[in-house]
Amino acid sequence: MNVGLDRAAIKKILFLIASAMFLLLIVINFGTVLDAVGYVIGLLMPLIIGCCMAFILNVLMKFTERRVLGALGDPGDRASRRNLRRAASLLLTLLIVFGILVFVFAMIIPTLQDTVSSLFAAAPGHLKTFERFLLEHASRFGLDGDIREIFGDIRGMFGESGSDFIDRILAFLSGTGSWVAKSAAGMVSDVFSGMTSAVLGFIFAIYILLTKETLGRQMKRLITAYLPQRHGGRILEVAALAQTVFERFVAGQCLEAIIIGVLAGLGTLAINSSFALMLGVLIGFSALIPVVGAIVGVVIGAFLLLMESPLQALAFIVFIIVLQQLENHIIYPKVVGKSIGLPGMWVLLAVLVGGTISGILGIVVGVPLASVLYSLLRADVGKRLDRPEDAGARTEEISRAV
Repeated sequence: MNVGLDRAAIKKILFLIASAMFLLLIVINFGTVLDAVGYVIGLLMPLIIGCCMAFILNVLMKFTERRVLGALGDPGDRASRRNLRRAASLLLTLLIVFGILVFVFAMIIPTLQDTVSSLFAAAPGHLKTFERFLLEHASRFGLDGDIREIFGDIRGMFGESGSDFIDRILAFLSGTGSWVAKSAAGMVSDVFSGMTSAVLGFIFAIYILLTKETLGRQMKRLITAYLPQRHGGRILEVAALAQTVFERFVAGQCLEAIIIGVLAGLGTLAINSSFALMLGVLIGFSALIPVVGAIVGVVIGAFLLLMESPLQALAFIVFIIVLQQLENHIIYPKVVGKSIGLPGMWVLLAVLVGGTISGILGIVVGVPLASVLYSLLRADVGKRLDRPEDAGARTEEISRAV
């Protein structure tokens, strides 16, 4: 029996063969492909950073443009009014973000600096007390000589008052060899490269925010021109859903950070600490950074309270542990999960899976991505359940199950 193949079938077969050969080449040269992808990502990193900055800033910018500066777009020349409102809202957004950062660092840095200075100033006295404690017990085992030698070296690092500790550290580093200089040079190069990417990304973000409608129309035209209508429409639909979900995620994350900061401040105030306001700001700001932010906030807070009272530091750690459990199981699923339309159980699962796969980045992206997939799956299930041809089969299956 002769089986004829039309042109469409031949094209499909050739496409599958070409795709298989392309995938085989990628597998064979996987290392080279990975290096090439890393190189391209490195070149595009300022643009990627700019897109991330623009996406986050756009949440606040839309609020200021519509609610705060909405009156500028009513009468007169609409185009000029719209451009004026866009520029004013962007400037106001940047001022708000800059003001928040200045407030946070003004609350944290001076207190932390004073505490570190006090620690170095009091270090020799604490070392003497600790040395006496160890000598009382080490003398039973004949280790008192070793203890005196060790603490003599430590006191030599701190000096009589602790003021020359940094100089001694620098002298130690300068004598370790050329590898320290090379490491320092590499670190400086990485920092400079990161700062350059951040500055260029900020410039890209400004341009994106000022011309976001134009860029959106251009992307839609490209998708419509080069993709079939069915696929292009689906991509635009998913992109719109992802934008909405990610914007709600950013807003929910900020609201959750405010709640955590207020609770942390009140809890610190309850243990009679003079650092209540500063620690509330610190914990709230660090809550914007998943996992690592909470750890950093607890470590710095406990360190500050330890200089004031070890009992307060212990009470603070216990309180933060309880607050973390409250945040992970109640506040985060309810606030962030509700804002993006994702049930609490799936929020916890997204955090667990995302953190396991890609660490902090996986946690940040995992929750909104899970919400997008959840919304798409729910919509697809709804469409399939509404098909008339499936209704009879489902009814029969249900009746057999019952």
